Amino acid sequence: MKVLFMITVVGLIIPSMIWAQNLALELDGETAIEVPNSDSLNPKNAITIEAWMNMSKPVGECLAKDWGGKRDYIFPEIVQGGNGLRFVLWPGTKILDVPGLKPNEWQHVAGVWDGKEMRTYIDGEEKGAAAFGAKELAATDASLYIGVGDSQNWFCTGAIDEIRIWSVARTEAEINEFMMKVLNGDEKGLNAHYTFDGGNANDNTKNGNDGDGGFGKPNYVDVTKDLDLQSLSVEPGDKLTTTWAWVKKIR
Repeated sequence: MKVLFMITVVGLIIPSMIWAQNLALELDGETAIEVPNSDSLNPKNAITIEAWMNMSKPVGECLAKDWGGKRDYIFPEIVQGGNGLRFVLWPGTKILDVPGLKPNEWQHVAGVWDGKEMRTYIDGEEKGAAAFGAKELAATDASLYIGVGDSQNWFCTGAIDEIRIWSVARTEAEINEFMMKVLNGDEKGLNAHYTFDGGNANDNTKNGNDGDGGFGKPNYVDVTKDLDLQSLSVEPGDKLTTTWAWVKKIR
C-alpha cells in the first residue's frame, strides 16, 4: 500500500509517495475474528461484499454472518475442491456457485445482490448470476465472523484483506475501479471496512463494527510484495482511475 504525504520545496507543496506495509489477516485454520451484530451489518435491500483472498485449504467459509442456525449471508466460501466460489443469501438459502478460484493466489472477489439478481465477480470479471427476488434479506442478531462460518468445522486457511460490506449493489465498473485501492472508509453505502493495516480488525467506517475475540489469536502479516494496494488520491477527480493494468502488475 502506498500512502501520500506532502513535502514543501522552495515554498511549493508537492505530493510525494512513500511505501508502507500492507497487512492482511492470516488465517491458520483455527483462527477467526468475531464482529458483534449491528444494523449496519444487515443490509436489507441490496448488498455487496468484497475482499482480497489467498486461500490454501480447499474448503471454508471466509466471511459469514451464519452461526448457530441464524443465517444472513456467506461470502466468500470455498467449494469445488478449492476452485469454486460460493455466495449464499437468506431467506430461502439461495446459493450461487461459480468457477475460477485459484488456490494459493491473491484474487479479488465480490458478491452483489441488487434486489433482483445475485452476481459474483473474480478479479473484476463476472463469473455467474442467479435470480433472487426476495423482498429483503434476512437480518438476524448473529455475529459476523471473519475466517469461519456456521460452526468451527468451516475455518478458512490462508490470508484475507481489504474486506468491504456495502448496503448498495456495486456495478462491475465500480468494482474494477476500486478493487486495487484502499478506501477511505467514508464512501457512500460502505457499512464496514477492514484493512488490517493497524494490526487489528477495526472497522474503518464510522459504524464502529470492530472485530474482537472469536477463535485463536489473530496474526497480521505483511503482504505488500504480493498485494500492492494503492491509497485513494487526495485529488477528488482521481478517485476512480484504476484500470486492469494494476491487476496485471501483481500477477
